[in-house]
Amino acid sequence: MKIAIMQPYFLPYLGYFQLMDAVDLWVNMDHATFIKKGFMHKNNVAENHIIRVPLLGASQNLNTREIKVDYSSKLLHKLSTTLEHRYSKAPYYEVGKSILEKCIKSKPDNLSTFNWHLIQQIHSYLEMETKLVETSIGLTSLKKADGMIDIAQKFEANEILNPIGGAQLYDKSYFKERGLAIHFLNMVVKSEEDQWSIFHHLCHYSADHIKQRLTEFELS
Repeated sequence: MKIAIMQPYFLPYLGYFQLMDAVDLWVNMDHATFIKKGFMHKNNVAENHIIRVPLLGASQNLNTREIKVDYSSKLLHKLSTTLEHRYSKAPYYEVGKSILEKCIKSKPDNLSTFNWHLIQQIHSYLEMETKLVETSIGLTSLKKADGMIDIAQKFEANEILNPIGGAQLYDKSYFKERGLAIHFLNMVVKSEEDQWSIFHHLCHYSADHIKQRLTEFELS
């Protein structure tokens, strides 16, 4: 069984969903520490414009379930208006808008749940069959490679898939010695927009087109 164990990023890029579609089981790694410079609360859209989720009490001493979304902030309204300004003329804008608005209206009480709500909706919209595990909390007390191995073994997986950046972090032999293979997914990038948030693709392309793009990667 193939497994991926990933943090819940904010409207992540296409490669994130390629990884999700390529595995049998996806574990939402929300016990991980919040990183201010990471993509848990921000992302890039058209022309590399940065969008952000306003937060309360953001700290790198907390995990993503301990950080709140600031629903009273004017920046949340700015997020919606920025996306409308950049995408309202796109053919599938209403799809992206509906996914974001549904999440905001439900007011998840923390950043992890907010991101996970968005990810689940996209998983459903693209008709993925990957089984989702909502939280990694309680699954391991270990960190980095050992934590991934611990979680994978709990679910009796024999293969871990990770983004290509993981090739610089994880030694394949370390995993092999513990009965697991690890492979790294590298998206076939066709244009600059492939590095932008999935929101861009949701607005510009049909579900069938995006589903086709989910298969366009290489494993190493």
